Amino acid sequence: MGNTTTKFRKALINGDENLACQIYESNPQLKETLDPNTSYGETYQHNTPLHYAARHGMNRILGTFLFVRDGNPNKRNVHNETSMHLLCMGPQIMISEGALHPRLTRPSEDDCRRADCLQMILKWKGAKLDEGQYERAAIDAIDNKKNTPLHYAAASGMKTCVELLVKHGGDLFAENENKDTPCDCAEKQHHKELALNLESRMVFSRDPEAESIEAEYAALDKKEVREYFKFTHVYL
Repeated sequence: MGNTTTKFRKALINGDENLACQIYESNPQLKETLDPNTSYGETYQHNTPLHYAARHGMNRILGTFLFVRDGNPNKRNVHNETSMHLLCMGPQIMISEGALHPRLTRPSEDDCRRADCLQMILKWKGAKLDEGQYERAAIDAIDNKKNTPLHYAAASGMKTCVELLVKHGGDLFAENENKDTPCDCAEKQHHKELALNLESRMVFSRDPEAESIEAEYAALDKKEVREYFKFTHVYL
């Protein structure tokens, strides 16, 4: 079992989803005992199996961890990063277990795969809270550098993931330790189209108070129009 667990861990760390699934499905004891929320220890920066599945955008194993094995995407590693942070970092050069993982040559395909993973995380429901609601993935969680998942998705140029995060209420105005917003991160990494898109969303975003005032003016305008037509004997 020990050797199987080690092989499974290495498959996760190296991003080999096919091997990870093969090991998991062929070992009943591993399937029964695996806790995707358990830290791999200080050597692995306290990442969990769920962190690594998200890190590499491993759709199948991530779904299993979340919806079959009670995985919690809000668990943090040593850098205070959640699974969503790692997912939104995108493919980067990294060294683990002596292996080098270069950037992918098809970023659009990777964006789609990661967007699928992100949708699963956003659909996740955890324990029932005191208010009667259920724990959800923390979309605006900040790591030790005060980056949110949206900061990383924007910096990685992952348009689909950015769209999903914004749609689900990701904070466009959140600033990291460098005082950069997600828009700034996209611009600094030369994702000009994405930066312009985020900038336009920031310009046209409205807070609840502004919407309330606008609604009052709209109601006032409608009343004035009715009064005008009433005065001229023309009724709506």
